[in-house]
Amino acid sequence: MKLKPIGYFSKSHGLKGHLILFTELDFKSKLSVLFIEQSGSQAPYFIEEFKAFNNGFLVKLEGVNDINAATILKNKEVLAEEKYTIKEEGFEYLNFTLIDEVKGEVGVIEGLEGNSANPLLKVISGEKEILLPFSPEFIIKSIKTKKQLFYRAPEGLIDMYLEG
Repeated sequence: MKLKPIGYFSKSHGLKGHLILFTELDFKSKLSVLFIEQSGSQAPYFIEEFKAFNNGFLVKLEGVNDINAATILKNKEVLAEEKYTIKEEGFEYLNFTLIDEVKGEVGVIEGLEGNSANPLLKVISGEKEILLPFSPEFIIKSIKTKKQLFYRAPEGLIDMYLEG
């Protein structure tokens, strides 16, 4: 079993032992166990609840039943079996030029942000960062040999970033 660091618990949530897992990764299937770095080893914790929450996941671990137990795990590195994670390098549009059907060339795609429920393309245009929904309904076509992604942005969205 190969473990991969996936993030850390940024804080507890509520009084019943829930934790916020900060991670930029997404997962292929439902995780049943997480490993937490403690005293030089990885202790397994079974998952009772795991759901998307803000910019990460809300996690309830078996045996962590109150805020005190959750606080002990705050800022600890969290690992998962590598086979459950989606590899970041799998994002095929990294460093592509985004070309909007109305605005023309907008900028260079630097990656994805958000989570699986709401992924966002991070586009750099001069000094500005633009976040656009990453969904098949907005993608017109891509030309991999030229590293170009043709896109149909929701009306006014790009202007909102460029004028702000």
